[in-house]
Amino acid sequence: MTPMPNPSRRALTAGLLGLPLAGCVVVGPPAAQGPAARHAALVIAADAAAGQVVDHLAARERVETEQAAALRFGAGAMPRSPAAPVTPLVGQVLDPGMDLIVLQARRLAVLAGAGAATEGQEGAAMLARLDAALAGLRGLPGRWPAEAVRRRGVAGFGMLAQPAPAGADAASLAAARQQGLADAVALLRALVGEDQRSGLRAALAQRHQAWREAQNAMLNAARNDRSLSGVDRMELWRATQQRLAGDPPDVAAAELLRLLGALPAAHAAAGAGDAAGVEAFAAEVARFQALAAQAR
Repeated sequence: MTPMPNPSRRALTAGLLGLPLAGCVVVGPPAAQGPAARHAALVIAADAAAGQVVDHLAARERVETEQAAALRFGAGAMPRSPAAPVTPLVGQVLDPGMDLIVLQARRLAVLAGAGAATEGQEGAAMLARLDAALAGLRGLPGRWPAEAVRRRGVAGFGMLAQPAPAGADAASLAAARQQGLADAVALLRALVGEDQRSGLRAALAQRHQAWREAQNAMLNAARNDRSLSGVDRMELWRATQQRLAGDPPDVAAAELLRLLGALPAAHAAAGAGDAAGVEAFAAEVARFQALAAQAR
């Protein structure tokens, strides 16, 4: 789910356009530009935008952690031992998870266009990456997905990793895998966090609060520093207030949660050939892309 496409994502994009690829060959006519093809293109766009936002959150987490330590030291206190960054670990799960959702969207597009896809082992490779990334989250402090949510989500992703069975069409494949996709998305949403008390959102909220406290500690130290003039203190106050006035990282994380929540309905709409349902998803993607552009 990184902004730059990895080889599997390039394969998916080219496959959607009907180009022959090793390991993922489209047989028959290219997918018609109907709701399923539109949905696949939107999921690919959502994946890219999500990667940009996760990269932004990772950079924000790193900067706030470093600044908090420097400010505490500048205020005369020993900085706390920095916590290990969490956003990259969550991103390592979201990346193959979104790749599997893209893979499923591409299948629907091909089947809706009366084509047939013969896949290689890319789905299995994505699933292996997801399993390994989930294992890396074990032991992290905080509220992370419950074991039942994790099991259902992994099973759902396992379903998405499987090639389409022979004779399936877009409607039957989407219906058969709708619950699996919903369970997979529920796991991703739990990783991001339904609110600021769980998942990545909780970790980012804690780091942001520590950063704000360090800003205030520096102001308190400056207030009592007789070597500073009144003008110096006023300038420090203005600069600090400008930093504190910015949006907290939870704004972007909450929008990521919202985008993920739109995926199951979009999948169902693509399978049913529901153009209006797919366009509702297009509006969600456009909203999120605007946020991603601001986060660069």
